[in-house]
Amino acid sequence: MRGLEQLTGILLIGLGLLVFLLTRPEWAGVFQARWGKAPFALPHRREWQAMLTGLSFLITGVGYGLLLYPYFVGSSAPRPSPTMPVVAQAPLSSPAPFPSPSPIPPRSPESSPPAPTLAAPPSPIPVSPTPSSLACEPEVLQVIERANAAQEAYIQGQGTLEQLTAAWGDAAPEARRQGDRLRQAAQAIRATIQEIRWEIHSCAPVSQPGPDLLEVRTEETWIYRARMTCPPGQNTTVDRVVTYPGEIYRLAAQGSTWRILRWSPGEGTIRQDWRCP
Repeated sequence: MRGLEQLTGILLIGLGLLVFLLTRPEWAGVFQARWGKAPFALPHRREWQAMLTGLSFLITGVGYGLLLYPYFVGSSAPRPSPTMPVVAQAPLSSPAPFPSPSPIPPRSPESSPPAPTLAAPPSPIPVSPTPSSLACEPEVLQVIERANAAQEAYIQGQGTLEQLTAAWGDAAPEARRQGDRLRQAAQAIRATIQEIRWEIHSCAPVSQPGPDLLEVRTEETWIYRARMTCPPGQNTTVDRVVTYPGEIYRLAAQGSTWRILRWSPGEGTIRQDWRCP
């Protein structure tokens, strides 16, 4: 397209110059002297000469315009068309292969009927203490026995927290903590406590911190009978026997009775634990 425009421009420029020259009277005389006649008879009037001169200028101007047009257009560099920003795409990770399905285990045979429950021989109940070993006053001993009975019912889930608080007084939080620890130990081995028995072997005053205060020391044995499942799937009754040789009770006199202010069970000795035979 650029070569065609340049050729057309050159031809128009030449045509414009030729028209300009032929319209001049002196150049018409040259043509007439050379070839014997003028290319065309130009009327000797100024209006025609001015009109043809203007036409020659117009043709020449159009030719120059076509000739120079590609250079003016080419001088202005075309602006690149806006493109969308290139977003780097993270490589797609190949999907991890699905694990092969595990084979379906064969159907287990019909379970045999449960084996009869084996009961371990119960631990012997400690011999009842002699009256000489119980040096505490009957009222003090009754308060301790009532507290033990309330803790027994709480561990087995038969007593409420209010009953435990009423029997243990200010020492109820410690009694509750000890009971919860025992129940958690049974749950850890999937044992169910079915029966609790306890015995006070001795009770003796230790000190008298105040006129209405009294501290006594007792020796007690607790037996926790529970049922647990032992291999091969048999229910067995086992005992947990714990002896507390030095329990300390601090009591406060309230009229004709006593109230427990503090209780320390001390270190216990496990003579027998929940184990499968």
